[in-house]
Amino acid sequence: MTDPDLTYQSALDELRSIHARLRSEDVDVDRLLEDVQRASDLLSFCRERLQSVGERLEEVLEGFDED
Repeated sequence: MTDPDLTYQSALDELRSIHARLRSEDVDVDRLLEDVQRASDLLSFCRERLQSVGERLEEVLEGFDED
C-alpha cells in the first residue's frame, strides 16, 4: 500500500464496496481483475495493520505487569 492516508477503517469500507460489486448480478468483467487485485492489496494492508496493533498492545500490556 502506497497510500499514506489509508486507514484500517477506510480499507475495510473499500473492501465492503468491492465485495458488494462482486456479489452483484451485473459484475463488470472489465473491472473484475482490478477489483480482485485491489481487494488482495487491501486485505494484506489490514492483516499487517492488525498484526502491528496486536504487537503494540502486547507491549503496552506487558508494561502493566511491570508496574
